[in-house]
Amino acid sequence: MTMWRKATAAGLVLAPIALAVSTGLDPALGDDQGYGIYRQHPGLTQWHSLLLHWAWVLYVPGLLGLLALVRRRGFVLAAVAWVATVLGLVTFSALMAADFGLLSLEQQPGLTDAQLTAYDDRIGAMGWAAWGWQVPGIAGWALALLVTPLALLRARVIGWWTGGLWLAGFVLYLLFAISPVPLSLTGPIVLVAAGVPAARSVLSHVPPRDEPDTFGAFRRTAGMVCLVAAPLSFAVGMATVPPGLTEASAFFLHLAWVLFVPAVLAVAARGGRFTRVVSGLAVLGLINFSALMFGDYLDLAARQALGDAVADRAQELTGSYATFSLGWVLPGMVLTFLGLILVAVGAAIDGLVRWWVPVIVGAGFAGFFLLGLGPIGVAGPLVLVAGFGLMAAALRRTGNAVLA
Repeated sequence: MTMWRKATAAGLVLAPIALAVSTGLDPALGDDQGYGIYRQHPGLTQWHSLLLHWAWVLYVPGLLGLLALVRRRGFVLAAVAWVATVLGLVTFSALMAADFGLLSLEQQPGLTDAQLTAYDDRIGAMGWAAWGWQVPGIAGWALALLVTPLALLRARVIGWWTGGLWLAGFVLYLLFAISPVPLSLTGPIVLVAAGVPAARSVLSHVPPRDEPDTFGAFRRTAGMVCLVAAPLSFAVGMATVPPGLTEASAFFLHLAWVLFVPAVLAVAARGGRFTRVVSGLAVLGLINFSALMFGDYLDLAARQALGDAVADRAQELTGSYATFSLGWVLPGMVLTFLGLILVAVGAAIDGLVRWWVPVIVGAGFAGFFLLGLGPIGVAGPLVLVAGFGLMAAALRRTGNAVLA
């Protein structure tokens, strides 16, 4: 698993560096937090939001890789941090899309602050956006970054200096994230200082042989459950696409791609090098792609508060930002769909599943693309339930055989 450890170490260092650069580029630092700043600094706004999103994206494999070193000691804390990372931190990274949405509106001449306030208020009034995204995203983000070092300290994966720097960096970021430079940079810089020794711990840590891997069993079980739950959520999301259910549909589609993250990691843990590589790429794609579902709320709020013409222009402008289309949308879409298919192929190559399983998975995604939206669009995801369900059953059988 040297490759996984190197990827984890890289994420632990690159994530806080991206956070520091993003914070330094933020045009809205200081006391002036009103509308119009994005209009005046469109380039800085795009790079700030993209790098901030990628900072949280890179923290996900970093934290999950660190937590994978926990065995029995620190299990409870590790389980809390793992759930917070998968469901919360991934969701939190999606909220950065709101900056692109607001930028696309502020660049349209004639829109007043009152209209932009109405747009923001409309998003805040959406129950699915609040309880499906904002609350779990913010709470999960905080828990992931606070509880993970505590779990690692309890498991003796990192030292007290590393854990202290990590917690201090997060608190400083929480307090001064929107303060003027250089105060705003204190948190990210301290997090970089914590990320370097944490990365070294990942590369050098040797779990005690006589300690049962309780947390590993938890992750394997969760991954196999998610192999079925993810495509089921995908099917629910497609079934609720019709007008009037847009908010629910966006949530369940987002949840599907989020749940595929632990599902893919469960397959990678049993696979060979090819499977692990494509699984890592798929995880990065899934985190990016799940975030795009938040755009449905931004578009709906713009249509309800500002009208279809303004919303259509906002969509056009957002799509024209290379930072968004190339740095977020493209890797999200390509790595998600291609990655999930290749993970199934890799599982077959490794002998974990029979050859027809990747064929079923490929047919499911083909159905999704070819059948389109509406009730018939559920057919593709239901085929995926069968494909990934067979994969979960195979992993369970082979896992029991290994344990026996």
